[in-house]
Amino acid sequence: MLKRRYEFRAEFFDADPMGIMWHGNHVKYLEMARCRLFDELDFNYIKMKNNGFALPIVKIDIKYINPIHFNDDFIVEISLLDCDITLKFCYIILSKDGIKISKASTTQVAVTLDNQTLYSIPNELKTAILKAKSL
Repeated sequence: MLKRRYEFRAEFFDADPMGIMWHGNHVKYLEMARCRLFDELDFNYIKMKNNGFALPIVKIDIKYINPIHFNDDFIVEISLLDCDITLKFCYIILSKDGIKISKASTTQVAVTLDNQTLYSIPNELKTAILKAKSL
């Protein structure tokens, strides 16, 4: 398993009129954590595109437990659970005090840029993941 933690702050534009982060913005922070992880792998979405494939989300699941308020600092913990046929990530969003805010999972499949399913994660990405797991 590959696991990382990234810190964020709830911005004004994330909040609803009650000062609570709108539920849909949780997805944005899942994506931001995933992008940071891919950057650390030195295999980001641009590199994927240059290698002729994309990784669209095919499934997402979120359970909301506690709110995030405007200007709260929080952590997104991301874990890669599977990287064979699909990429499956698990996320836990925590307050700075360690209180669980939400938990989520996403599943991505590899497709060619002309939208043909590859039925496995390309070797270039698997190699980058294996390299990061050994560090």
